[in-house]
Amino acid sequence: MLISAIRTLIIYLLVILSIRIMGKRQISELRPSELVVALLISDLAIVPMQDTGTPLLYGVLPIFLLVALELLLSGIMLKFPAVERLVSGNPVTVIRHGNLDVQALKKLRMSVDDLMEALRLQNIFELSEVDYALAETNGHITVYPAPAAKPVTCGDLNVCQPDAGMPALVISDSVFCPWGLELCGQDQKTVYSILKKKKLSEKQVFLMTLSAGGQFFILTDEGKQVSGEVKL
Repeated sequence: MLISAIRTLIIYLLVILSIRIMGKRQISELRPSELVVALLISDLAIVPMQDTGTPLLYGVLPIFLLVALELLLSGIMLKFPAVERLVSGNPVTVIRHGNLDVQALKKLRMSVDDLMEALRLQNIFELSEVDYALAETNGHITVYPAPAAKPVTCGDLNVCQPDAGMPALVISDSVFCPWGLELCGQDQKTVYSILKKKKLSEKQVFLMTLSAGGQFFILTDEGKQVSGEVKL
């Protein structure tokens, strides 16, 4: 029983490492080659976990080989775009100037219901609101709205405000987030200075965001919200 548990732990960590090496993608964003590798890895991982009589190497070696082949193929596709088009295909225009391309839908084996659902998820309910719609190689529908359907921006109204930078998560569940501090260009001393002014300790903070311009938002573990701006 102990041996089986140890083998399961090893395979579990190995699969996580393999997926991590291949990169961060959601299931819906996987290329065909990546999806095939993910499915094969899941099948290969089951064998050494279920059959303790099978040498662990028989499961580990094929997984490493599949990951190596996927990395090699990714490198080849970066260097030779023709190979990437052969493996992943090209985006297909399914709507052009508000007109549905029925032949393109048939080629993709996509129903009108599937297309309209994808549009509704982007708050689009009429084809007339779409200038172009493309079915990407990962199956996602990208929409370029018609001029009349484009939302008004601050630039259109000439009321642009100074950019304070994107708020980054600097504390999560009372623990500092190094990547968030790096993203907003701040350090722990700055955060401690803000907390001191608000008479809060790190342990009292459930969530805190901070921007490069000094705008911050704090949610305490008691549900209290504190926001403001400091000069940095």
